[in-house]
Amino acid sequence: MSGVLVEKLKKRSRDFYAEALRVENHDLAMLFLEQAAQLYIKAVILELLGELVRGHNLRELLGFLSNKLLVNGYEEEARLINEFVAQYRSELIVLEEAYTIARYSAISYDKEIVDKMAKIVEKLYELLDKVCESVKLD
Repeated sequence: MSGVLVEKLKKRSRDFYAEALRVENHDLAMLFLEQAAQLYIKAVILELLGELVRGHNLRELLGFLSNKLLVNGYEEEARLINEFVAQYRSELIVLEEAYTIARYSAISYDKEIVDKMAKIVEKLYELLDKVCESVKLD
């Protein structure tokens, strides 16, 4: 069952990502990019740890994953995640804020920020796929 849910979450994440690239409304694009990132992180947590997690803060979700990997002896993978969070901290904050700002605020986003955040989500996908390839937990 969890394998089916993992694949469903990853597909939904990719669908949000693809829609973010297509939609003309930049506010919606940012919301979709945040959802894409959030769902992919949750899918990887479920895939590797067998845990369904709640919450939507990207840095917290990545921190949770990193800590669990570290406890299980995957120091290199935890380090890579921590380095990603440190390197892209401000971008992750922008994505996190998009969760509410894109829906409830008078602030609007432009194409430049959407394109930049899309690249960060792509990098997140690459990182998490790499982690999944090397981590084997029972």
